[in-house]
Amino acid sequence: MTKLSRGYPALRSVFIVGSSFCGSTVIGNVLNSHPQIFHAGEADRLSLFGRYQGVDAAYLLDSCALCGLEEHKHCPVWGNLPAAPATPQEAVALYGALMARAGKDMALDGSKNVDWLAYLHDHGLRNTKAILLSRNPLAFAKSHQDATGAPIWQGVETWRNIYSHTLRALIARQIPFIAMRHADLATNPDGFYGRILEFAGVEGAVDRDHYFNFETHALGGNVSAFLRYKGFDAGRYEARETREGRALGPTEIEEKQARQKRGTWQDTLWMETIPDGEAGAALNMPGMSDIMSLLGYSAYDLFMAKQKWRLTHAPGTLVRDGIKFLRRNLPGA
Repeated sequence: MTKLSRGYPALRSVFIVGSSFCGSTVIGNVLNSHPQIFHAGEADRLSLFGRYQGVDAAYLLDSCALCGLEEHKHCPVWGNLPAAPATPQEAVALYGALMARAGKDMALDGSKNVDWLAYLHDHGLRNTKAILLSRNPLAFAKSHQDATGAPIWQGVETWRNIYSHTLRALIARQIPFIAMRHADLATNPDGFYGRILEFAGVEGAVDRDHYFNFETHALGGNVSAFLRYKGFDAGRYEARETREGRALGPTEIEEKQARQKRGTWQDTLWMETIPDGEAGAALNMPGMSDIMSLLGYSAYDLFMAKQKWRLTHAPGTLVRDGIKFLRRNLPGA
């Protein structure tokens, strides 16, 4: 174990906060292609910080997503980790010292957990900003259902609670933040990253088409964010996920590799799989419209986008649902 001083450099930190399944890791890896930015990934999962206990202990990490897949490779950032901090103030000092190992001007923390940012901020970390990143609530709910088996309404409720809490935490601490929607990557990727760089106070541009040629030491994250990197080994990755209690589906890696080879990204699975009635009921939960509007979403726009997609890609479902509606509402139909 190495010993670190209590002081830490005046490193600029930007935190990605919000929900899981929002694309934070791949967005962070693209930003990592900028010469001034180090994407740390989900730093709150480092075991030495002890943020996850009990059944959540499977989330703890001691190395980045790629270095551990290559035999005998020493991670220059997360290798030779020091002892766990004894106080919150020591945790802040340790956090700064670890981020400085990358030798960049700015650290990008993709933990997404606003309570982690609040903990560091409340115990002395300054010079911070936040990117409030989101997917629309129905897209999140579909991913949440695939991962947990929870019904769509429960996923939407989870989305509402996460973003309500995150907004309160940021505003109460007067932490500057920018709200970004992952869907905007599909329509204006250059503008998406340009807005983030401008907000972070960083000049220049990212290399979003070749980000995987830049060394990354991001902690955690979805497998799809690392498929294009030279150091990715599907067999070793799957074995590690299984060992840590996060087993992948039998064809998950192959499906995501095929999706990336097609070269296009569209967040449309929720449109195909969530029935209109279920979507409408979920979006009508108390407080949903307020949180959605604050983040730039409209229930009406989501519903119309869903119908437009179905009209183009699955017109038969519109006829089927129309017949079901008539049978439910018109006796004898």
